[in-house]
Formats: sequence, structure tokens, C-alpha cells
Amino acid sequence: MLRIHSSKLYFLLLTTIIFSCTKEASVDLIVTNAKIYTVDEANPIAEAIAVLDGKIVALGTSAEIEKMKGNQTEVIDAGGKLVLPGFVDSHTHAFWGGQRLTEVNLNGSKTIEELKNRLSEWITEKQIPPGTPIWGVGPFPSAELFGGVGWPTKEILDEVTPDNPVVLSRGGGHAYWLNSLALKQAGIIKGTNQREGGEIVFDEQTGEPTGILKETAQDIATDAIPHPIDMEAIFEMAQQHANSLGLTSITIMPLTTGQEGLSTLQKMKAKDKLTIRTYLGYAPIQLDSLITAGAKTSDGDDMIQTGPIKIFMDGSLGALSAFMYEPFADNPGNSGIGRYEKEDLNALVQKAHDNNFQVAIHGIGDKAVTWALDAIEEAQKTSGNKTLRHRIEHNTVNILPDTKRFAELGVIASMQPHITGNQEYRERRLGKERSHRVDMWRTLLDNNTMLAWSTDWPVSSLSPIDIIYDIVTRYEEQRLSMEDAIKYYTYGSSYASHSEHNKGTLEVGKLGDMVILSQDLLTIPVEDIKNTTVLYTIVGGKVVYKK
Repeated sequence: MLRIHSSKLYFLLLTTIIFSCTKEASVDLIVTNAKIYTVDEANPIAEAIAVLDGKIVALGTSAEIEKMKGNQTEVIDAGGKLVLPGFVDSHTHAFWGGQRLTEVNLNGSKTIEELKNRLSEWITEKQIPPGTPIWGVGPFPSAELFGGVGWPTKEILDEVTPDNPVVLSRGGGHAYWLNSLALKQAGIIKGTNQREGGEIVFDEQTGEPTGILKETAQDIATDAIPHPIDMEAIFEMAQQHANSLGLTSITIMPLTTGQEGLSTLQKMKAKDKLTIRTYLGYAPIQLDSLITAGAKTSDGDDMIQTGPIKIFMDGSLGALSAFMYEPFADNPGNSGIGRYEKEDLNALVQKAHDNNFQVAIHGIGDKAVTWALDAIEEAQKTSGNKTLRHRIEHNTVNILPDTKRFAELGVIASMQPHITGNQEYRERRLGKERSHRVDMWRTLLDNNTMLAWSTDWPVSSLSPIDIIYDIVTRYEEQRLSMEDAIKYYTYGSSYASHSEHNKGTLEVGKLGDMVILSQDLLTIPVEDIKNTTVLYTIVGGKVVYKK
């Protein structure tokens, strides 16, 4: 029987009027012969779906939906394949990700010699002239490659690139590795003053910079060494990659200046080149100008929305800069880096909160998460407003009391299951007890926390299939069901961007965003999950990717 919710009566009346007025009228898209998992608890399964003017107008059997077909209707016979709401990634650095697609990538190097050879070959292949800056990503820190706790030195890069300044970022973006020429161009020498919230690493014997910059110290290189970027070109690459993986919406965190990102998205939308919905975050430095302009979180339309103020409270486990209550097990004496004093964090969150901005606080270490929750709680007490859906990004390590505070404060845990390594790594870095307080999905869910899944791309793979596999397999005591893995990659991430009213589930009246997969994730053995591919990605009833 054709399913149309009573609350969506407008769309029923709309389609009735259209089809009664003219024989030529029809819906824009129908998908038939499918297993549609709607993520709508009231009506979880359908066989076919119809989209008109970008929105879902009906779900039902194939026979029912096929009656809505006209001469201009695009028809997709799904052949019994699984259809889901389009995946929504709640935390990407999409401009950075597109940029990474143009840079040298030395990750995966098994030896120093291989790393140097790959860098040399890339320079030759791209015909990089002397003096041109080289940006990219490298596999550090790595005890296996570089010994100790894994930090490399400038001399390794100098052997290959004495005539080009080189800046390599670690995968998580919390440290740079520079060669000598890059250090020189950045003005970093013996005795250079440290940056608050960051670290220039100096050799303990010589006092010379080693080439490693952590956290805010990276800004010295970023400001000094040219890195020209064609914003539109790199975002076009990013959205094509995202669409091919089944993503229909993303949150963009501001490693690139928010206003420049907004201008790029608006230009692409005007040219009808935008094929993914965006929720655009901003840096704290932009908050005053946003307030002056009268902006607030959720402004915008279905394609471009104003997102959160992204606040970096700490670094990462990999860079040994996550802000922890206790030192790292493999680096005694180091409890990470808190990038804000407590009172400064509280003031920033209060200011954003008072001006109707959601905050998304990067908190990886357990102490960083506590301070983030404390700041949100204080802001809510002052104003009484609990509707902004503030977020903790990553939320990697928790103390147990904090796992109950998320739901109490209405805070969303925006988490990336693919970036925290295996159990051996976690125990080496954190010790046995703390290693079991990493990615506490089940504990948080049992305490009624709203979860939102994401990748932190390009920190890790952008593929939702990779993330879903980790969610249902990796942590025995924390793993979730496939239904929950899907729900929080669609509905949960939509909720985190204040947009669950029009996406995240397949219901009449919502946006026609969906993905057709090669396998039924709900029934296949877990070992087959990673063999699942995207056959179609559909945004607003338009096919934006077809395999």
C-alpha cells in the first residue's frame, strides 16, 4: 500500500493536483524493484520511491510507484539492491581533502629509503622546478621508520630536496615536518620563540630546530611558505570523490578560511556545479565578523548552510598532543597540549552560544573533552538555551562520568571510528585501562547520546563503508548493530547539522537524497561489508554518480 504520512499531506495534494491537471505531468525520478531501508522507524522498508522537484512524494510498491511515471521520468530499476538515505559525513576538511589529491603523498612508505625515492620520483614526474615549495603528507610519527617515539628530522628531506622548501603534514594535520630550506623561509632558527598552544621541536643537544612543528607552531610555516590553491578546482575534485562514495551531504570544518570557502560554494551553486549539500564551519577568528553580519548557525538553504564555530581544544594521539589527565604511556612526562586556558575556552563558547552559534569543539584527550563539556554547561547555565546542539568532535578518550554528560547537556558526539588505530597501538600509547576508554560508542548510546559519524577526511578514508565496517566489528565491548551504524551516518549526522527535518531518513516531504549499494548491508556477513560498492548516488532526485 502506498505510504504517505498524514503530516505530509501537502505533498499528497501537490502530486494529486499535478497528475489530474495534465497527462504530461510526472515525477522526476522513480526507483523501483529495490529494498529501501528508510531509517524511518514508522515505515522502515519500502520497494519503490518517487521524487518530484527534489523531494520525496511517495514510497510504496513498485506497481504503485510506476503509475507516477511519465515521458520525462528517469527510472532506475534497482534489481533488488539496497537503497539507503544518502550518507551524511559530519566532519570533513573537504577543501583540504581536495588539495591533498593534488599533493605528494608519502604515506605507506615502509622504509626511509622508500620514502625518499617516492619523493624524488614525484618531483621528477611533476617536473617541479628548484625553489618551488612542495606540500604533502607523510607517515610520521612512526617508531618503525624513525625510532624512539617516531619523529623524523629535516636531514632526511634535505638529502632529496635541498633546493625546494618541503612541508609535509602528518595525516591528522597536527604536526608539520619541514626540511632545512623550509625552516629558513619560515624564519625558524635556534632560539626562535615558541607559539602558545604549539611547539617548535629543538634538538636537545644542539638546540637547532629538528624540522617538526606541532599544533599552532604550524602557522609559522603556513604563513611564510606559498601554497597557491584553486579553491573551485579542489572542491570539484572533493565533491566528485565524495559522491562516488555515496555521500550526499558533508560538514566542512574550517582548515580553509570559511569566507573563502563560502564564496567558492556560492559560485559553484550559481553555475549549477554543486552536487553535495554543505554545512560550512568557521574558525573562532571569524566569529566577530559573523556576529556583525547578523549570521547564525543554520542560516542558508538546502545546499549551503552556516555551520558551527570549530574550536581546537587539543591535538591528537598520533602527534602526542591530545590533552590528557595523565601522561602518555609511551611518552612519560607528556600529557599533551591544551590549546586554550580554561577561562578563555569558556569565554569563547559563551560568546558563540549567546549569538546563536553552535560550537564544534575538537576534543581528543579525556581532559580536553571534560573542559569542552564544562564550557558548554557553563554557557547553558548562563543563557538557559539548550537548543544549539553543541558538538564534541572526535571525542576519542573519555572518563566515565563524561559519557553521561553528553545527553544531559544535549551535546552530540561527532566521532570518527576509523582513526584511532588497533588495540596494540592504543595500549602502547595509553596503557591498558585507558585503551578501553577509546571510542565508547555503545556506552554513549546507552546513555542516550546522539551520535554522528564522520571520517575527518583527508585524515582517513572518506568511505562510509570503511567506517561502518569498523563500527560493527572493531570494538567487541563497544560495537554497534548495522542498523545503528546506518542510522547515525544518516539521521544522526543530519541531526548534528540541524537538518533532520529534511534529510537523514527517506520520508515523504524530505529531500530525495539516496544511495544504491551493490550489497545488502543488513544481511551480508560482516567479512563482506568492505566489498560493498556504490552503484548510484542521488541528490534531490538527480543522479550525481553512477558506477
